[in-house]
Amino acid sequence: MKPFFLKLSDKRCPIKVDQLERISEETALIVGNFDGVHLGHRYLVSTLKERARERGLKTMVVTFCPHPLKVLAPRLFLCELSTAEEKMELLRGDIDYLCFIRFDREFSQMSAKDFLEEIIHRRLGCRYLLVGYDWRFGYRREGEIELAREIGEKLGFEVELATPFKKNGHIVSSTLVRRLLGEARLREAEEFLGRRYWIRRRVVKGDGRGSRIGFPTANLKDTENLCLKEGVYAVLVDDRLPAVANLGYRPTFDGKKKVLEVHIPGFSGDLKGKSIKVDFVEFLREERKFSGVEELKAQIEKDIQSALAVASSLS
Repeated sequence: MKPFFLKLSDKRCPIKVDQLERISEETALIVGNFDGVHLGHRYLVSTLKERARERGLKTMVVTFCPHPLKVLAPRLFLCELSTAEEKMELLRGDIDYLCFIRFDREFSQMSAKDFLEEIIHRRLGCRYLLVGYDWRFGYRREGEIELAREIGEKLGFEVELATPFKKNGHIVSSTLVRRLLGEARLREAEEFLGRRYWIRRRVVKGDGRGSRIGFPTANLKDTENLCLKEGVYAVLVDDRLPAVANLGYRPTFDGKKKVLEVHIPGFSGDLKGKSIKVDFVEFLREERKFSGVEELKAQIEKDIQSALAVASSLS
């Protein structure tokens, strides 16, 4: 994969649309949010690769950072399945180019016609464009399949409308996966993702309460908008370490901010500043307020045993 950027900062997404370099190779291209990179996205990428191979083109996925709803309707933005870095990891090896466009107010006002002509065709070398069944684009979502076909015919690129990908009678979508995760239906979400749901986030300094009561935790950055139900989970850290995770507000300590804390039984290293992968394996229980620290400690011991039992069942 040849991304158009090498590194993402925490506060800033790359590439402003007017800074996109023109590439020299001709491409087969698809545009979308690709949130979660689920089986529906995998189907689109597989179709894209097949069409590119037939036409001798390079494959490219064009996506956005941040999620457009964060800019256009922040009150409607509830959660996001994957960060830009996680999308990169999930798509690595499948495509030739991955292009992240910074979605800001300026970009949101670009007309559908200008987006197709200036960005898709001229700068990104599109000769074949695959679009999803529900694709809309451009200012106020004015662009649709027929406009894309008209412009493609004029400029010399093909446009194909992909059929919806279905599994178990459901159209696979990010909306469906978000709903299942929000209801802690991890096994069902896994069916539509084609994998366990996981995140990779950086460990940051917490308030030290876990260590003081005998259960040190890794506090993960940027997890307040996870699509998961609040509560306690059996998880795997970096694909191998059984652990227990709590997502919520820590009501026993009157917490005000939602956080994800991960306790790895028997682990004594320092993870601060490192990025760790957390696979969510099984929902154990709802978060609740305990009468005091001793009751909380007793429950954490039970949670740890439950999480270890879940991990042992995987081997």
